[in-house]
Amino acid sequence: MNRLTVLALGIVLLFCSYHAFGQHGGHGGGRGGAPRSTGGGAPSDSSLQDFNHALAVQATPDQVSRFQSLAKIAEVARKQAQDLLRLAAKADDTAEFYQHVAALKDAVQDVQGGNKSFVKSFSKSQKSGLKELTKKLDKADSEITKEKKALDQRLGLPHGDDEGVASMADKMEKALAEFQAQQLNLGKEMGIQIPAM
Repeated sequence: MNRLTVLALGIVLLFCSYHAFGQHGGHGGGRGGAPRSTGGGAPSDSSLQDFNHALAVQATPDQVSRFQSLAKIAEVARKQAQDLLRLAAKADDTAEFYQHVAALKDAVQDVQGGNKSFVKSFSKSQKSGLKELTKKLDKADSEITKEKKALDQRLGLPHGDDEGVASMADKMEKALAEFQAQQLNLGKEMGIQIPAM
């Protein structure tokens, strides 16, 4: 749904709620009497709050496009980590191994940079409404940074510990998987349709 459609639906909903409230007030039995509660107000209040929240955090068309690109980059980074894990298990070709390490580091850098830029594009209402989800995404991002540093340190050591490199690649893949899960949760909350990967 585009933003204009959501706004139009919101106006119709508010008008209908106001109209229904006015009708309900007429049952109070007098002029200016307070409307009686039938106990049914809470669900509509909750629905209205949910609607207002959805409207406040709704992604702009530019954010939708950026998010979908970012989701693809995260998927590429995760596949790079999986490839590195397979290659570390074989440990046949050192040159190919280091090419995969470099590709993984580049992909991780793209993911982290793109994520920071995307979050900076949030409006004030998006920042407020998405605070908890962005905290979880930041935590997942910090874990990626930690694993990237560990991988860099490991690669600075003398060769021969292929299990150590495989373990690092496995941890990086898991960190990227967690990041991707948090990223997709954020996108869903913003009403972004996630393309099949």
